[in-house]
Amino acid sequence: MAIRRWFWLAGALAGGSFAWIFRPYFSPGALILGGGAILLFAALVGDLFVVLMSMGSTRRAAPPPNARPADGRVDRLVMTGAIGEPNARDPRFSAFRALRPVEGLPAPVRLPSGAMPPLLGRITLVSLFVGRDHHPWSDDEIAQAHAALFRAGVWIEREAIRWKAPVNLTLADTYFVVDDEASTDVEMTFEPEGESVGPLEAHAVTKALIDTSRAALRLGFRDAVDWMEQIRSRIDADALVWLLHPRRAGRSLAIPLDLTELAGVSLAVCYARESSFPEPLTRAPFTDPVTIVHELLHLFGAMDKYGSPLRSYPPRSVSSRDIMRLNEFRLSRLRIDRQTAWEIGWEIGEEERLAQPPER
Repeated sequence: MAIRRWFWLAGALAGGSFAWIFRPYFSPGALILGGGAILLFAALVGDLFVVLMSMGSTRRAAPPPNARPADGRVDRLVMTGAIGEPNARDPRFSAFRALRPVEGLPAPVRLPSGAMPPLLGRITLVSLFVGRDHHPWSDDEIAQAHAALFRAGVWIEREAIRWKAPVNLTLADTYFVVDDEASTDVEMTFEPEGESVGPLEAHAVTKALIDTSRAALRLGFRDAVDWMEQIRSRIDADALVWLLHPRRAGRSLAIPLDLTELAGVSLAVCYARESSFPEPLTRAPFTDPVTIVHELLHLFGAMDKYGSPLRSYPPRSVSSRDIMRLNEFRLSRLRIDRQTAWEIGWEIGEEERLAQPPER
């Protein structure tokens, strides 16, 4: 039952008790008015409580010192000292082969743990492509995935312009690719999804982190933490978004800092096709920019908003087109509404609040 319903119930009980206790002293009309006032007050308090609960967890943080206004473009960012093999289809990007020593490079940065950062400043996307079922990612498929990443980044930039948030998305010019023929056994469970439940791979977070550490070993690093710390020191950005692309069908998920089982490691797992559980591909891989944006925003605090009716949110805070509801399949039809903007740390002025669409 939604929180505001508990307040309505409390108001009804309080109003009924008021009418019963004071029935000898007041007229029926006065008792009805008094009980109604109590009920209305309880409802207003319930709505206020929901708003405070939804906004109270939002991280109000200042933008990084050199944050620039969003410009609607997504650029490549050089990974300092990375040696790679250019992609045959899109030579702007290269598959990682090694790291060369760089003089004057800062020591590997200890990654933060715990609280999720706001989506502000320069954000760089770094991809790991994992081949599965004896099928590696091809250069053509990886080039198509980068095209989807560009579309996802441009969409976020345009939403940042609309909300006046200083955000700049970039793509690392070097990506990582490994083949992994790990066990394909799948255990299913059911997890809450708003007011309902849905199927989910059991221990999906743990498996994704194990896959990431195994990939780090194959790439020549000690583990996932060592890998991400070393790469972090070679990219000039305020935050990195790690994207794991298994070449399988499955249910994509995000592992933000407050859920990870490895200190400082967070990533979004974006399957090549969406399905209720992991399974071999029956069609060509398709990197969906909607999935990329949805899981990326999770890493910065955005919460799922599907499975719950719009009336369960504060008025004018979430519409059917919010990216975290996934009611649409085309990115151009989606948007970041007020509640999601608050969750990812974007400041919202009164003008932007009034500009939000009514609930649909």
